Amino acid sequence: MKLIPSFCKYALQYSPSPREDRNDFVFSIPTTEVTREFEIAVVTTLRKFVTSYIKCCPFSKSLTMKKGPVPQKCICYFYVLVLMCLAPKLLFGQVDSLPTRDERAILLHSAIMGENRTLWIHLPTDYKTTSNTYPVLYVLDGDSHFGHASDMADFLAGYDRNRIPGMIVVGVVNVDRGRDFTPVHPQLSSSETDSATVLKTSGAGRFLRYLEAEVIPYVNSHYRVQPYRILGGHSLAGLFALYVKETKPDLFPAMILISPAINGVNDHMLTDTRRMFRTEHPHNGKLFISISNETTQKVDALAAQLKQSAPGWFDWDFKKYPDENHFSVPYKSLFDGLKFIYKDWFIDFYGSVGISYRDVVEHFNTLSVEFGYTISPTEDFINNCGYNQLRSKHLDNAIELFMQNVKLHPNSYNVYDSLGEAYMNAGKKDLAISNYKKSLELNPHNDDGRKMLKKLKATKP
Repeated sequence: MKLIPSFCKYALQYSPSPREDRNDFVFSIPTTEVTREFEIAVVTTLRKFVTSYIKCCPFSKSLTMKKGPVPQKCICYFYVLVLMCLAPKLLFGQVDSLPTRDERAILLHSAIMGENRTLWIHLPTDYKTTSNTYPVLYVLDGDSHFGHASDMADFLAGYDRNRIPGMIVVGVVNVDRGRDFTPVHPQLSSSETDSATVLKTSGAGRFLRYLEAEVIPYVNSHYRVQPYRILGGHSLAGLFALYVKETKPDLFPAMILISPAINGVNDHMLTDTRRMFRTEHPHNGKLFISISNETTQKVDALAAQLKQSAPGWFDWDFKKYPDENHFSVPYKSLFDGLKFIYKDWFIDFYGSVGISYRDVVEHFNTLSVEFGYTISPTEDFINNCGYNQLRSKHLDNAIELFMQNVKLHPNSYNVYDSLGEAYMNAGKKDLAISNYKKSLELNPHNDDGRKMLKKLKATKP
């Protein structure tokens, strides 16, 4: 946006006019070039600056004592001086828009809970621009952890980081966490409780039914999801998550237990870990446990049980955070937990090693077996991989990757733009021109592609 030349032009073009009742000036700027608010701000600043300068400058008497308009030439000098001072602000003071977040709050009436319940939904940045499907991260205590969990999921799945897939985040907002997360056991007598049995009509048993029968079906029917769910729970919610994993091991294939509040009456959970392994399928075996600088006796016992009884396909990890307390540990735990679950996701294409499209396919085939559903590389992933091959001078790999992206996403202008650039680097101008033309057909506003096409045509013999 050419602000400074425009302002200088208008400063010289328009004559300042005195107001009838005071020594003031009028300065016009077409609103088609700047916003009305910006015009008012600049004009107000100019008026104040010029007025104060006239009053304090050495020759102010000769100006202020005269009646009528101040000489135009003198005022133009003042405007140019002010514009020189304001130039950095005018050029660089534009306010960039905040990044958009696709989030919504959903109010559901739960027949199981007998009350209205709220879900907070966060969708990945490319949800509206692609047809991709996503795993879902369910975060208990959503009112405390939804914000940082959503940011973290987007960050780790980011274009250059690629540590996890993009995912939908569902924050399960509390009504009464003590009531909902605590397993309730039947009373055998006034002094004896059946700790091996959990009632399904109240407490954690009822809340599990609510998640399974109402929350998950709602999310599955309203959003593009993959059949892979992660449950994250902290403290009392961590106890609930452990109860879920032992009761319904298939419901959430992966779990992150953050400082789980395992109390005396629920100590039996420490010896019931074998119930997690009833379904022998690798994609059900992801469990990350953390603890802060607090009493570790219970989680140490849980880890000892897992070490003793977990089968080879059950992948788990236990990490202590001595520098965090019970309330600060969720952030690091969730970050490390997601990276642990997807520790095999990352493929390092930033080095100088050549990576072919076949390498990419084999990598995602391995991930599909690990997670139990078909996982395919996204358009952005293949595009990023292709550009890194292009920068590493592996032109054949780059062209192959971009060509496959064209086959997979024929309606995307960007895949043709990328293939055109690869052909240009390979010296194949005709193919480069053809792909840039196709890119512009799909998106006439692809200005970079238009510039490259013009450059190619200018250098074509």
